[in-house]
Amino acid sequence: SSPAALGWERRGVLRSGPARDVCGAPFLDPTMWELKCPLSSQRDPAMFLGCPLLSLAAALMLLLPLYPAARLPAYPSFLFPNTTFSHLARARDTGTLYVGAVNALLQLSPDLGLVEHVATGPADDSPECLPFRDPGDCPQARPTDNTNKLLLPNEHAGELVVCGQLFQGVCEKRALGNISQVLYRPEDPGDNQFVAANEPRVSTVGLVGQHAGQDLLFVGRGLTAKLSGGIPPFTIRQLEGPQAFSNEGMGKLVVGDFSDYNNTYAGAFASGGYIYFLFSRRGAKAQIEYRAYLSRSCMEDTNLYSYVELPLECRDAKGRLYNLAQAVHLASGFPGEGKTLFVVLAVGQGSTASPTAQTALCVYSLSEINAAMERTRRLCYTSGGKGPTGKEEAAIEYGVTSSCNLLPKESPEAYPCGDEHTPSPIASRVPIAAEALLTTVPRLTAVAAMVEAGHTIAFLGDAVGRLHKVYLNGSTAQVYNMVSTGQRSPVNPDLLLDGSGTHLYVMTASQVSKVPVSECPLFQDCNSCLRAQDPFCGWCVLQSRCTRKLECERHEIVNHWLWSYGAESQCLRVEQMSPANQSREERTEVSMLVPELPVLAEGENYHCAFGSQDSDAELEGSWVRCFSPVPEQVPPTQEGKDHVTVALALMFRDVVVASTGFSFYDCNAVSQLADATPCGKCVGSPWMCHWCPSSHRCVPGAPCPNGEGPIYSEKVPTEDPQGPASCPSVEIVPESYLVPVGVKMPLSLIAWNLHLMGSLERLFCVLEVEGAPIVVPASLEDGDRGTSHHVQCQPRTYRYTQLAPELHVPLYVLVGDDQRLDSRGDQLVKLYNCSAGRSDCSRCKAAPSHFRCVWCLLGEGLRCVYEQQCSAEAAVPTCPSPVIHSISPLTGPLEGGTSLTVMGSNLGHRFEDVADTVTVANLPCVPDPALYLISTRIVCEVPPGKRGLSGPVEVSVGDRLPGVSARNFTYQTFRMMPLEWDRAKPRS
Repeated sequence: SSPAALGWERRGVLRSGPARDVCGAPFLDPTMWELKCPLSSQRDPAMFLGCPLLSLAAALMLLLPLYPAARLPAYPSFLFPNTTFSHLARARDTGTLYVGAVNALLQLSPDLGLVEHVATGPADDSPECLPFRDPGDCPQARPTDNTNKLLLPNEHAGELVVCGQLFQGVCEKRALGNISQVLYRPEDPGDNQFVAANEPRVSTVGLVGQHAGQDLLFVGRGLTAKLSGGIPPFTIRQLEGPQAFSNEGMGKLVVGDFSDYNNTYAGAFASGGYIYFLFSRRGAKAQIEYRAYLSRSCMEDTNLYSYVELPLECRDAKGRLYNLAQAVHLASGFPGEGKTLFVVLAVGQGSTASPTAQTALCVYSLSEINAAMERTRRLCYTSGGKGPTGKEEAAIEYGVTSSCNLLPKESPEAYPCGDEHTPSPIASRVPIAAEALLTTVPRLTAVAAMVEAGHTIAFLGDAVGRLHKVYLNGSTAQVYNMVSTGQRSPVNPDLLLDGSGTHLYVMTASQVSKVPVSECPLFQDCNSCLRAQDPFCGWCVLQSRCTRKLECERHEIVNHWLWSYGAESQCLRVEQMSPANQSREERTEVSMLVPELPVLAEGENYHCAFGSQDSDAELEGSWVRCFSPVPEQVPPTQEGKDHVTVALALMFRDVVVASTGFSFYDCNAVSQLADATPCGKCVGSPWMCHWCPSSHRCVPGAPCPNGEGPIYSEKVPTEDPQGPASCPSVEIVPESYLVPVGVKMPLSLIAWNLHLMGSLERLFCVLEVEGAPIVVPASLEDGDRGTSHHVQCQPRTYRYTQLAPELHVPLYVLVGDDQRLDSRGDQLVKLYNCSAGRSDCSRCKAAPSHFRCVWCLLGEGLRCVYEQQCSAEAAVPTCPSPVIHSISPLTGPLEGGTSLTVMGSNLGHRFEDVADTVTVANLPCVPDPALYLISTRIVCEVPPGKRGLSGPVEVSVGDRLPGVSARNFTYQTFRMMPLEWDRAKPRS
């Protein structure tokens, strides 16, 4: 394409060649030429607006991941791949967004919907040529991308000022409501209409202002080569009339040799009738280091007589200087300090304008800046630039052949915006210094800030697509959150707040995201709201919501809004409660201590809710009192539980202000759930339950029925019987612990505190053997101490059917038919059967000695029985000699080491019996204690032997004859034989 494709050709002329849409058809605008497609070389057909599928592609743009390098962010985003965004602007009245990109201009709705797209390039151009109509006038022209350099809404005129790099940086005006409508474009732009830098990496910043009803464009741009190299770094241009964008007759910053200074602009803003530009530059040849500067001039001064520069110095605590300005934002700033300038600066690479990764945030009071500029202006007007010490503090800059003057002292007031005779341009030699608030985040690229409820929050973008939220507290900065855009490209310096101050528009190389400044509604309860540590958020107590402060209806009243970022903020909670629980059979007044409870308006009240049951609340200071529900309204206790817990909530209307759990207990269920210790569980439970020993009941209050004395809960301070230690209880006598089966045995227990039960007519001992209770009458005898007795269970024979040698069975005592006395500890009796698992003499003698098992000749057989079941004549004092049933293996290598297993009977009743008495072919075989089984198995390691040596295995136990194996063990020599097969036969 060529300049004609961007509007420099007369209407009605259809050019052949590349001036076609992406579908291959030539196109003609009835009024003027305008590119309608992106780069023809781009290969993503979904983004070509000339194709029929554009509307569908645009609708899906927010939903589909259009290239793999970017992941979808968590916030509403507009993604436009295969191009690079340069500038983002917003119309204040409508909220409409405008994106200036390489070869494209986009119009978006406030919710990031695509409204309009206009292609602005590429076109045939060369920075060495003036704008041309005939391609022959610029033979060196080549297809060149058009990078957007300026994008400025002029809302009162309904215009959007758009400047690109092509054709020496000329500009145009488009309709704010529809960017496809061009309102003005110079037909034959002269050099006084060359506005923006014609190189993509050279910065251009600007702003729109007014003077005497006339729209003006203020522009700062960096140094470029070729034809635009002589354009001043700062110019004022008219925006109205046939010569719009011309600086003819308007002020410009006169510079002796621009290359000596090389201004690099970072931002511009207007405030209080002044316009300000932030930039970095060298101090001419005498100062090769770059420094950050802020310039100021009066909005009404179209001649730049009022131009003043002030160096900005930003250092960290170690003295490191951040000298290159990267981004700027003017906001209300810290409370009580007026407007504040938030500036991101970087440490330069040596003496160049290239930034390093080391960046910082510094803030400057605008009132202090203005005071410093006024002082600089006064010194240059009236003192020749000299300060009180005679040192030069103000001077004329940029190689201008002028100097500070000695005008009358009233000159600064008489000429607040300068005049033809006042010195200009003035530069201060004294910087305004600030200590960096934040230096821990590298490669910062963008900044925005706002004040929320008296607190200052900054938003910082970095070079990898992240947004850092920073709370500024005096001289400290705390990063409290980081948001990723899902892109890895730098956040653009055009970091914009929406009109409501609830969202930020964050732009990266090919994406615009709408990021909320806070996400208070995400936090559903008070604890998560306060844990968020978000200075925007707080818990609105009476609305039960996490909100920004102004969204809480009574935020101005203390304790109604709890700030999330405040270390002293705590959610309302019930700190004390009396009683902490109650019997389900009662109704009581419950008192709760709730500190810092919000004060209500007259006629408003709190109320309590016990689960679903409401109760009026009365307040006395921080104490809240309300009655629990009547017993009939208490929810039922679940089976297997002794209480039911409901939520006890202090409420305002339908909002829960504070809550806790409140339990209704059932004393009767407490004792029913405690089989072994009904009394002990009753009086030792968490609840206020007491035990009535005679009636065997657990009750919520005293006295007991029929005037019997209770055993009080252990929580009751009293000298009367209380706690589990006062309960009537029994404990088995140690001698009664072992009971052999088949023998009539008495059982004895010790009992305590039976006197509290009154008369005891019937006592029974109960053993639960294999699930079946065996009830045995018992008698009571006085014990050694006044509170103890002996319970004697009548002698009884016990048996069990299992083949186990022993069985543990529970033992307890009943008074009458069903009143169980508490059992102290695990009250178990061990029933045992000497015969079970002891089929030979050695196994019998291996039984524990306290079992008193003996090997006995009964009838025609030998058995292991309890000693009382065997007469002295039938007892066998000595076990028979060992018998070996088998040995394995039968052979082994000469070097020994084989594990030999010997199986038999009466092979000792303990390992020590055979530890040194096993031989193989008359050679000692050492048994392994871990593998020994009483009487039946020995495993020993065969020693080395000679070839052909063979002999039986012998085992001796005591002085009895040894057991001898029927078969011999033989030492053999083993030889590996080669494997052979018939090669002639195929094998599968």
